[in-house]
Amino acid sequence: MEKTCFKCGTLKPLSEFYVHKQMADGHLNKCIVCTKKDEKNRFYKKLENPEWREKELERHRIKAARFRKEGRLASKEASVKSKRKWEKANKHKRFAQSCVAKAIDSGILYRKPCEICGSTHRIHAHHDDYSKPLDVIWLCPKHHGERHVEINKAKRLNAPTKPMTEG
Repeated sequence: MEKTCFKCGTLKPLSEFYVHKQMADGHLNKCIVCTKKDEKNRFYKKLENPEWREKELERHRIKAARFRKEGRLASKEASVKSKRKWEKANKHKRFAQSCVAKAIDSGILYRKPCEICGSTHRIHAHHDDYSKPLDVIWLCPKHHGERHVEINKAKRLNAPTKPMTEG
């Protein structure tokens, strides 16, 4: 059985249309390709709204936290693969991290309490400028994460969004 997409006007088999139980033939009147194209354009249009973008990112942060709490984490292989990919894309950051670790091991640099709350448990070295590897701010995991959320939010709000594309 075949059907014509109202969007592109092409005659296609029913398998090329999403199932939709409220339609007479049980399938959407727009083909899968056109539906995906429309959804992609709708998503990029919504990205132009900074308020929507921030709400969406917060929704993803909450979802990730729930997954961690429930123990639904990525597999070990996926985690290692993701880490290797990040390291390859961020060699300058990895170099700065290595410099800090070596400086701590050799006694050149000492961990200090969190600069925000004063905690001394699991303190992280935060780089505001990776070109200065030993110029760090000492933060607890909570405040380190919050610092990166602030930095990324500022980058997003100042960066132009990806333009809408055809296809």
